[in-house]
Formats: sequence, structure tokens, C-alpha cells
Amino acid sequence: MPGPAFDPSGAVRFDLSSGSTSDPRGTRLVLLPAAALEALDRTTPGALSFLASELGRACGTRVAANLGGDANVRGAELEVVVTHLAGELAIAGLGAVSVERWGKALVFVVSNPSVASDAFVSAALAGAVQAATNREVAVGVCGKDGPTTRYFVGSQATVMKIRGLVSQGKSAGDVLAAVQKVNA
Repeated sequence: MPGPAFDPSGAVRFDLSSGSTSDPRGTRLVLLPAAALEALDRTTPGALSFLASELGRACGTRVAANLGGDANVRGAELEVVVTHLAGELAIAGLGAVSVERWGKALVFVVSNPSVASDAFVSAALAGAVQAATNREVAVGVCGKDGPTTRYFVGSQATVMKIRGLVSQGKSAGDVLAAVQKVNA
């Protein structure tokens, strides 16, 4: 049964009289240039991934709240969950997010990311999925096609295997086929 549709109305609230920006629950937000985040990664290694994870967690927490909790997220149709995650992540400025199924593999596809860092996007996606589902996941790049990057979502061990295959120059299709063959 489909869940509620994603509604971006009021997702970001601007109160000019108090000089604040917040989400619908009143959590304060700060809008800043993506270049500032990229510069932070050069000066403070690990900080960008931490911020991305927190950004993703905030998005995933809102998804869980909108869908009635993490158990409802885990029981919802994939399309409903992805629509909500993609909407929250787009509002946060991550980029255009969709999902693909490659056999049993779940792959997020991100186009037009605002921060040019695969580690940033991976951490944001992992944080969002973890917060929405209350399940530990790892996320890693499994392929690139111009401005579009595919990110595998699964266990840390499988992500490590994928990183090795990607470092050998394998395509996303070859990587995902190899991983599924090993896990079959």
C-alpha cells in the first residue's frame, strides 16, 4: 500500500524578522555555499564526511517521521521511501537522487551533486538510510557516468569489495554483477 506522498511545502522556513532558517520541526538550519564545504575538506580531513552524515541523518529522520517511524519505512514500498528520501536530500541540496535495482542490489543514482566529493555524497546517503530505517548501512561508489554517480547501499564488507573492483577500473554493471555472483 502506498504511503503518503512527499510534500516539500514548508520544508525550509525562513523567518526574516528573527534572522533564522529552520525545518518544519523548528530545527535551525544554516545555508552555506558548497565551496565552503569543499574547502573544509581540504583543511580538516574527515569533517566533510561528518557533516554529510549529519545532513543525511536529519533528512532520514524527517522521512521516518513523515512515514510514521522506522518500522513503517522498512515496511513501505521502495518507491515511496525513495521519493521521500530523494525529496529531503534535494531540499538539502545534495543533488537529484533516484534508485535503481540491479538484481538484489540497491543502487542510489545521484546527478548534479552540489558538493564535488563522493565521500560527502556517500556519507549523506548512508546517514539518511540509517536514520530512516534504524539500520546500519554502508554506501560506496560503484560507477560513474559523466555527472552521474551510482552508489551501492549494503554491508561494509560488500562496499569494501566494490571499492576494490572500482579501483581496478571495472564498470558499474561489472562491479554489481561480480558482487552478486560472490554473494549468491
